[in-house]
Order: sequence, then structure tokens, then C-alpha cells
Amino acid sequence: MADKKISIIIPCYNVESYVDRCFESLRNQTLGMDYMELIFVNDASTDNTLSKIMEYEKQYPDDIMVVNLEENRGLGAVRNIALQYASAPYVGCVDSDDFVDGEMFEKMIEVIDENHCDFVECDWGYFSEKQAELKKSAFEIGEEGYYDFSDYDVKMKYIAEQLFFTSACNKVYSREFLANNNLFFWEGKRYEDIFFCFLVILYAKSYCHIAKTYYHYYLNPKGIVQQRTAPYQFDRMDVSLAFLDACLDRGLYEQYKDAVEWMFLEKYYVYMIWDIWDVFTDQAYDYYLEMKTTIVELIPDYKSNPFRQLPFNKMDDMLLKLLEYPLSQEEFENLMEKLWKQQNMKA
Repeated sequence: MADKKISIIIPCYNVESYVDRCFESLRNQTLGMDYMELIFVNDASTDNTLSKIMEYEKQYPDDIMVVNLEENRGLGAVRNIALQYASAPYVGCVDSDDFVDGEMFEKMIEVIDENHCDFVECDWGYFSEKQAELKKSAFEIGEEGYYDFSDYDVKMKYIAEQLFFTSACNKVYSREFLANNNLFFWEGKRYEDIFFCFLVILYAKSYCHIAKTYYHYYLNPKGIVQQRTAPYQFDRMDVSLAFLDACLDRGLYEQYKDAVEWMFLEKYYVYMIWDIWDVFTDQAYDYYLEMKTTIVELIPDYKSNPFRQLPFNKMDDMLLKLLEYPLSQEEFENLMEKLWKQQNMKA
């Protein structure tokens, strides 16, 4: 039996309608099943998901492992459990309702091998049941090539430009890199990718980007991101706070103060205030006050953060300026409405 090159983590929860599509895209990888270790983790599904993935394991007993959880643990815990079983030099993640191009893992492993980098990233696209055509990424990741993250300026440029899509799934990681830096997913909250991906970026000394759309993200109407009115959308705030605490505990805050604060401000406040205004309008002012209190306490010099002055962060800067004044609810709502219209006109 060939030595495994990559362990691929596939969390599964009530995905009987989608998991076959995901599995077929993995089985048909040009890398070959002999070189992949597929770790399916059933997170206490209540449909036929478990029976499906058990059948995969029967077909490929040397290449597929099924881990069955009796109690639902959530995506962060599931991925952490799978990481404990991963044995190959490289690790990848695929969500069970998504699929990947046939050459994805062969090409990504070639790049990470050749460049000896900590992780490699490809472009991503999205699709839904209503869209016959696959869509390319709505956000450009950047130029293809090798990036020396030991160069402070190179890493800061990446952080300035790449905070939009914090997904673990369009990347391949060195397992040694993950283990040496104790990198794991936050548990108990949705949007655990924020915590994991931000720490990966801060710890990485080298990185490669492949400018090809290998990963295809399914806009699942029942998925976490698409359920925009669910209360757990506010988990992003808690996970952002956990990231900030982790940076303080790990010494990363001192090393990358401006970057850590910007990463926190973007996910905790900038992205959240837009979503709250759009979906939870009646609660927007109360959350604005809560965010303001937290930011002033934890990031007292947020006004001088250099990332605010970058040309493509003008709207982010304007949103942060709202924190500088004792706005009444009426003033806040009027200003947000103006900014909202301005943003939508640009879009």
C-alpha cells in the first residue's frame, strides 16, 4: 500500500442528499485513492448519512476512516477530532455538501512539496441548486506564487487584502506545522474558521497561492452561512474575542499588534455591523453600543490603526468612525442608512 500523502477531513451532519457528490469528487482525484486518507466524521446525524459513509468505508477500507459521534458536537469539535486521527504529512478539509475539481489535491501537494511552505491556497467558486453554471470567486485572493511570510511586510499585505473569506476548505496544510503551533478550531460556536485561519496566517512562515478555482462551495439554504436570521450569526463576535484572547496568550499580539487588532476589528465589528443592520435592524443600535464598549476597552488605540488608511478600506474606516461619537439611536440609524446606500451603489 502506498504511503498516504494527505489526510482529508470531511465533517458530516444530515447530508445524505449531498455527500455522494462530495465523495465522487474525492474518489476521482488524479492523486488517487491510494495516496489519500479520507476521514469522514458523522456528527450524530439523524438521517441516512452514517449508512452512506459506512458504505464508502467498506469499498475502500484502506483509504477511508469513519468516525461516528453519538452526540452532536459541532463543526469545530468534529474537525479537531479528525485532526487527531490524521496521519499523512498534509491535511485538507472538505465540507460534505461541497465538491472539488479532480486535480485539486495532486496540484496543491505538488506546490506545497516544491516550495516547502506551511500552507497552500487555491481559489474558490460557489454554486446552488438554482445555478446550472458554477460561479467563480466573488473575491480575488491575489497573485499566484510563493509568499515569504517571514517578511513582515509581505505578511501584512496578505492580511490587509485577504480577510474576506476565512475558510479552512480551500487550503492544504503541513500537518507538522499545525501540530508544532498547536493550531485547532474553536469549539462550541459557529464560524470556527475565523479562529483557525487567522492563527494559521499569523504563525505561517511561508505560503503559496494557486490561482485556479479548484474548490466549489455549495450555497446550501440550510447551511450555517445562508441561515442569516439565525441567532448563531452572532457567534462571529464570540469567536473574534476568542481569537484576540488566544493572540494575547500565545504572544502573537505583541508580535503583530496592528494586524491582530485589525483582524479583530474587521470580523468583530465591521462585517458584523453590516449584517446586523441588514438582517437584525431592530437590534442594530444595541449591538453597536455593545461593540463600542468592547472595542474602546480592548483596543483603546483603534483610531490609529494603520490598516484603516489603506485605499480599499475607506468604508471600513467610516464605519469605525461611528465609534468615536456619542450617537443617539436616530443619529446612528441615519448614518448607517447613508453608508448602506453608498455601499450598495458601489456594488
